[in-house]
Amino acid sequence: MTRATRYQLIFGLLVLAVLVGLSWQLVRMWRPNLFDMASDDPGELAELKGAALTSAMPTGADWPRYRGPNGDGAASAENFNANWEAKPPKLAWKAAIGGGYGSVAMAGGRVYVQDRQGGNERLVCFSSAEGKQLWADEYPADYGSLKSGYADGPRGTPTIHDGRAYTVGAVGKFRCLKLNGDAPPELLWEKDLPAEFDTDLKSEPLRWGYAGSPLIEGNLVIVAAGGKKGSVVAFDRVSGEARWAVGRTLGAYSTPVAGTFGGVRQVVAMTGDSAVGIAVPEGQLLWEHPWKTQFSVNAASPVVAGEYVFLSSDYGKGCALLRVGAGSARAAYFRPGAKGMKTHHSTAVHHNGFVYGFDSSVLKCWNLKDGTFTADWDAPPGVDKGYVTLVGDQLLVQCGSGTLHLIDADPTECRVRGTLKGVVGGNSWATPAVIGGRIYTRDGANVVCVDASK
Repeated sequence: MTRATRYQLIFGLLVLAVLVGLSWQLVRMWRPNLFDMASDDPGELAELKGAALTSAMPTGADWPRYRGPNGDGAASAENFNANWEAKPPKLAWKAAIGGGYGSVAMAGGRVYVQDRQGGNERLVCFSSAEGKQLWADEYPADYGSLKSGYADGPRGTPTIHDGRAYTVGAVGKFRCLKLNGDAPPELLWEKDLPAEFDTDLKSEPLRWGYAGSPLIEGNLVIVAAGGKKGSVVAFDRVSGEARWAVGRTLGAYSTPVAGTFGGVRQVVAMTGDSAVGIAVPEGQLLWEHPWKTQFSVNAASPVVAGEYVFLSSDYGKGCALLRVGAGSARAAYFRPGAKGMKTHHSTAVHHNGFVYGFDSSVLKCWNLKDGTFTADWDAPPGVDKGYVTLVGDQLLVQCGSGTLHLIDADPTECRVRGTLKGVVGGNSWATPAVIGGRIYTRDGANVVCVDASK
């Protein structure tokens, strides 16, 4: 072999190595789940067969945070009319607001929602009885860093607790307000999450904006900060003083949840590439389960069922069921791609061992113990991609078009009990709140109250 030939061979091998390296990076970025394989843990499956997959019953007369009193999307059926054919729901009131995708919170006879007007984000308060606007607290929010086409407004839902309102805006303004009844609130403290926890919204996985909502646990308020200096962070809910920051991977778009596993109170949260369990109030990382998706989009919150946690993400990822202990989490099964439920930005609800939610754009029922879809349960045409609230034994589905459907939470048959069109408008990506037979929700331009009482 001549020297020239040898040099050509070395150069060719270097070029090939560079191409292979670039291709691998592209695969990791665009198809991180390409080599995912279904898996089962026989020991865990045996334990699962006899497990009690329980959920707490919703209580109280308020809906003070994202997905209701327990943060699980379940509402009391008290005074709720499930016979829409005999007594169709009707519009109680409608009030104009700015853009946004977050849901409403309701506490103490007042409805709270985040929106955007001009260059400002706002927290707006209405009376729950007649929809009169009581006040609006606003602050500047520059959306220039967000991906174009998704700049209508905030994605989060206010959390109302102990006379205070906690909000996270689309560009990471985390605020605590003292509520003064019908009078305007007082700002108690404010945090700039991207600045404090090192997140560049223009290039990092949060380029679609902060979408999680605050979680209250004891004296802490916990948020998904999504930064290199803290994936999940906790502050003193009164003083705003930082208490702990866990994780250094970048952000997801979901809201953390809480549960007691193996006798230990834990916050379970998604990051951009994993699910984590954190002891509260200590802030100790107890376990981490890898969960990589395309674009690092883990938008649905974990679903708690007894001592199990159901994970689900779209972009081809699939779902898994983890058995969580005091300091560990083991997957009973993992179902990738078409074999699993792939929830996008809407979190599923759990009812009696079954999970109901949108597999990409189709409403389906998932058997937690069998790790399979319930056969022939798919919702009929007209039930478009949306959000689900469990009301007793019924599923209240709000589609992106604004159409509301009432469907039995029954794994044996998908029965649509009623449909309401033309009351809620389009660009509607909110989880409906249900209190005392009334439905409180929002679309792209209004807060809407629907009377569905008996």
